[in-house]
Formats: sequence, C-alpha cells, structure tokens
Amino acid sequence: MNPMPSRMLRLAAASLLCLSFSSCGDDPQLVQKREEQKAEIRRLDGELKVLQEKISQIPADKTSELSKLKQDSDLQKQEIENLEEEIASLQSKKAEIEKAHEAYKRKYVIR
Repeated sequence: MNPMPSRMLRLAAASLLCLSFSSCGDDPQLVQKREEQKAEIRRLDGELKVLQEKISQIPADKTSELSKLKQDSDLQKQEIENLEEEIASLQSKKAEIEKAHEAYKRKYVIR
C-alpha cells in the first residue's frame, strides 16, 4: 500500500476534526454582533410596518380621473362657446324680424 494517500487522508481528517472542534463554541463577539443585528432587524421591521400603514392611508391616485374631468370641461367650454354664438345669431335674427314687423305695422296700420 502506498503511504502517501493514507497520509493525505489522515491529514485531511485531522484538519476537519480540528476545524469542527474550533467551531463548536460561539465567539462572544459574534454572539454580540448577532444580537445587535437581531435588534436592528426588529427595529427596521417596526419602521417598515409603520411606513406600510402610512402608505395604505394615502388616497388613491386621481390623475386619470382629473384628466377625464379636464377633457369634459374643455368639451363643455366649447359647447358654451357654440351656444353663445348661436344666441348672438338668434338675437340678430330676432332684431331683423322685429324691424321687419315694425315696418309692416307702419305700412299696414290697424284701424
């Protein structure tokens, strides 16, 4: 049997054994850091819940509704302008008809 692979196997086993023994105990600094991280996680989780609550209370976005209302407003303004033009046209026709009626009344006086 070749002593080289056997020796390498023993060396690897010894290394693994040493490594496993050294990692059995928790390092106090690592324990403290882990506890600090847990506390930080709890604090951030609390802040996250507060922010989520605030976000849920924000009113819904109304930009699409406002856009539609603006379009409706523009259409109504255009309709108002058209109606005002029609009113002016009808008033001028009314004035012409009244003048014609007055001329007719003068021409054909009722006795």
